[in-house]
Amino acid sequence: MRRVFLLWLSALLPTLLWAHPEWKEASCLGVIDEKNAFALTVKFDVPSFLLGQLPKDAPIKDLDVLMFTPGRLDSSIEPGRQQFLAGLRLEADGKPVAWKIEAFPTAEQILAQSGRQGEADRYPVMMNAKFTAAVPAGTQKLLLRFPDALGTVFTNLRKGMEFQTVMAVSKNEPGEFQIGDDTVATDNQTIVALLADGFGHVLPDGWDHCLFMLAMFLGATSLRQALGRSLVFTLGHSITLSAVALGWVGNPGAWIEPFIALTIGLGGLMAYRGTATNRQMLVVPAVFGLVHGLGFAAAVSDRLKDWDNGSIVRILVGFNIGVELAQIAVILISAAFLWTILRTGLTEPKARRTLCLAVAIVGFGVMAWRVAGIAGLV
Repeated sequence: MRRVFLLWLSALLPTLLWAHPEWKEASCLGVIDEKNAFALTVKFDVPSFLLGQLPKDAPIKDLDVLMFTPGRLDSSIEPGRQQFLAGLRLEADGKPVAWKIEAFPTAEQILAQSGRQGEADRYPVMMNAKFTAAVPAGTQKLLLRFPDALGTVFTNLRKGMEFQTVMAVSKNEPGEFQIGDDTVATDNQTIVALLADGFGHVLPDGWDHCLFMLAMFLGATSLRQALGRSLVFTLGHSITLSAVALGWVGNPGAWIEPFIALTIGLGGLMAYRGTATNRQMLVVPAVFGLVHGLGFAAAVSDRLKDWDNGSIVRILVGFNIGVELAQIAVILISAAFLWTILRTGLTEPKARRTLCLAVAIVGFGVMAWRVAGIAGLV
């Protein structure tokens, strides 16, 4: 059992130490005016894009080399512009439409923005690139693709006061936007994309979320009890996520990340001790869910600030359902993992306590690391 834990911890630590400390997905606002001029503004993490990597995968050491090696950032701007333009594709009723770059971040602007954010929060550097295109009159459907290095892009497309479509456009599936009266709105595709994004925030991206759900599972006496705690946890983070996205609560900032790690450590410790009542273990995921919701909110508030409340509600519902489905998957995977361990002859109480202790150690360790990062010690 000790060997299993050490292997698991050794696989996890490189991700904790070198991955992007806080990443945000790209967002996009597109407006088609009465003359069919299409103006597109894309907000994205510029340094990670210039490296050709998703924000969540860009190592800090590579970002530092790009940003602080003399001449490296400046020489990356023009290739980055061309790479963005090549990956940004638009089709109007199946026919390609050319884009024109109106604005793209310069090296000076990127460094200045990173400097304003401070040493501890120098990444990500979220900035805007602007593009224009002429959409043929009478177009019914637009097909929009983004560069793969952007990952999922939350897109809000408007045409006058008549049409507005909100969609999470992934790198594997272009966005289809209906802008004419003769077509049917693609709400089902939008819902599926939002569910997929919520699911992806847990599996495979939300390793800390998965650890907390593992702690909730290990502390439960049955699979049904664990699923109930998952639902309560979802309700908790839905409240704070919605409050920030709707502007009722301010953006929590970087300080929320150590608190999320703290909830993981406490969740593992409580499951390890096994002294909490079932009622207490329903209150705990609800309260901790409020904290995790603030963690989600930093990215959500940025990309939804220009959207109407009706769209925000639909996005949050789809996103949170996707999160809950992923949490259920984590619990089922955890149950299968525990069953596999028990087949080796290890007793269930000992297996549960060992795993709980591992979760607690990782949680408290990550909390210390994140606090040190905010303080500028690492």
